[in-house]
Amino acid sequence: MCARTLKANTRNVIGNYCKWITVGMILTFTGCPLASAAPSPSSSSKTSEPVSSLVTFQLQEATIVQMQEAMKSGALSSVELTALYLNRVYAYDSSGIRLNSIPILNPDVLKEAAQADQLRAQGIKTGPLQGIPYTVKDSYKVKGLTVASGSPAFKNLMAKDDAFTVEKIRKSGGVLIGKTNMPPMAAGGMQRGVYGRAESPYNPDYLAAAWYSGSSNGSGVSTAANLAAFGMGEETVSSGRSPASNNGLIAYTPSRGLISIRGNWPLFPIRDVVVPHTRTVEDMLRLLDVIVVEDKITKGDFWREQKAVRLPSVNSVRPKSYLELRDIQALKGKRIGVPKIYIGKDHETTTPIKFRPSIQALWEKAVKDLTALGAEVVEVDFPLQANSEKDRATSKTPEERGLMPAKWDEKEFGLLNPYAAEEFLKSVGDPNFPSWANIDPATVFPNPPGSVDAKRGRDLGHYDVFIETIKKGVTPYEQIPQFQEGLRGLENVRKIDFEDWMKQNNLDFIAFPANSNIGKADSDVNETSYEEAWENGNYFSNTNFILREYGIPSVSVSMGAMKDTGMPVNLTMAGAAYSDNDLLRYAYSYEQATKNRPIAARTPALEDETFSYNPQTTLPPSKRKETGPPVLKLNASITDDVLALEGSVTDQSDIAQLKVYVNGIRVVITEDKANWSATLPTTKYKQDGASQADTLHILVLAKDIYGNTSAQVKSVTLPQ
Repeated sequence: MCARTLKANTRNVIGNYCKWITVGMILTFTGCPLASAAPSPSSSSKTSEPVSSLVTFQLQEATIVQMQEAMKSGALSSVELTALYLNRVYAYDSSGIRLNSIPILNPDVLKEAAQADQLRAQGIKTGPLQGIPYTVKDSYKVKGLTVASGSPAFKNLMAKDDAFTVEKIRKSGGVLIGKTNMPPMAAGGMQRGVYGRAESPYNPDYLAAAWYSGSSNGSGVSTAANLAAFGMGEETVSSGRSPASNNGLIAYTPSRGLISIRGNWPLFPIRDVVVPHTRTVEDMLRLLDVIVVEDKITKGDFWREQKAVRLPSVNSVRPKSYLELRDIQALKGKRIGVPKIYIGKDHETTTPIKFRPSIQALWEKAVKDLTALGAEVVEVDFPLQANSEKDRATSKTPEERGLMPAKWDEKEFGLLNPYAAEEFLKSVGDPNFPSWANIDPATVFPNPPGSVDAKRGRDLGHYDVFIETIKKGVTPYEQIPQFQEGLRGLENVRKIDFEDWMKQNNLDFIAFPANSNIGKADSDVNETSYEEAWENGNYFSNTNFILREYGIPSVSVSMGAMKDTGMPVNLTMAGAAYSDNDLLRYAYSYEQATKNRPIAARTPALEDETFSYNPQTTLPPSKRKETGPPVLKLNASITDDVLALEGSVTDQSDIAQLKVYVNGIRVVITEDKANWSATLPTTKYKQDGASQADTLHILVLAKDIYGNTSAQVKSVTLPQ
């Protein structure tokens, strides 16, 4: 028997035709029948490879292309990739600093990863996301998982099918890690829902999204902390953009009808859009190739279902491949308008925005960067904002100008929203939740005890009125008075106050800081922080509801991190309806020139996340002699503050690697042929600090000599 750390627990393979190299902590093979104890990587110069032939893979900030290249070569499997992400979830999200961004883990995540590996080994390509781990917001339907939308009222609501985008990602081979955190019904930002809220991976003293419009906070945090390759969020006001800004991510808010939102909980159907979160623009483009496709079913996707406004088809807008939009010269010769109100230079508004000096510094650098890329940047008044918000004596609202029906907001909020919510709940088909009429309004969006909202008796959701409307009978949207006039009016407002204004000022698009200040983490319980969090430029992303109400697309990309807080801030680019492709081009150009995305300091790389491989000597999955993964058994128990682990691993060939982790940290094991065991004290997990946990997640990862991989997870609750 032998006891050793798993760093040395990599068996060598020998034989007449065996060729192996030890690089970092990964072995790559080209066909080997036997296995024996391996020397350490530094013990033999014969195993070294020319530096130029090696590719280094780092999980932290890895792109979709880097993941796919490693999996295609055989140096990495989807099971391994998923296990590495799960280790980060266990180390940083559910224990330690407890980011709490992914409260619901997919119980089939390793099964989905194994399926992706098996198909790859068979030479079957499912799509550009094959084997890539991702997350979705809790408001997305995922077959077999709850769809609570962050609300205690719907904690046990079970989905029987997938949302459209989940269906497309699944078909492409994506591997779902889990569902991300959000406030109840997405009717807020950083308010705590049934699973609490996500915390910042950059600075625990600040919010991970805007206070009142950042409901995709779990998606933003999980993607920024490298707990998944990308996240699927949403937006009604700024709930996709603000988490992206506070987490240094790319966010894309599409024009109406381009990405089907069928299968997502509605909040404001007129404003709701799917918002993907990625760490790079290129990853966004690869994701869009999968999800920006025609959805033949229109019911449940408001803008494609309504008949008042004709929308262009998806195929008439999207490029053949979004990768065509990678244009580093895209900003050359462009004229960019910067609304003065968002940079503290509008002296006529009655609702001025405080421009935090550290954000101003980032903005001034961004202007220099845009100019260096060949763009002209001009400061402008912003009539769409002034008229819509009526923040000065000279402005007139769309209703006052006869562009919108009177009391349109009441029709939208009071009639359309309840109808859409009731229709969605019925579409879920859970017999335990037949109607909103059966829901206690007090359970939908309750204020947490001790919160400022609870002390002040503030009702952020107004679900008592909402449910009473449903009990009286909802009005189908086409029967809402002046419904068609209202939708056409929204289009006219955008054309007159925004698109025509852009043409008159010879603007290609507008750009501005995504936010002008940032809320503090204690805004929910501290009166002073609470008041600051509600200030204009802080409680929503800049532009407030305007972009979503009028169907204006945008792309946001990081300007860097504030010097005083260490928190990221984005630059937002917005333009005419269906100028999405141009905006993506501009974002790519700016990103490639600046590379401003900061890595989250609170979630550093874990052991085994970095390795090197030689693509010329690794064995691609489709060329393996056998493709059956190792068979694992795992038992775990806790007695007298000692965690006892034991298990076995068997395979048709020989095992090259066996690793065991507890809450993301690799542990020492004792081996005896096919069996292994380990014991470790649990006391450190009961103390404050980096290891603090309520549950111990044990992950076993095994790899045979051909590269076939399997993993198993078992969770044990710590006795209190």
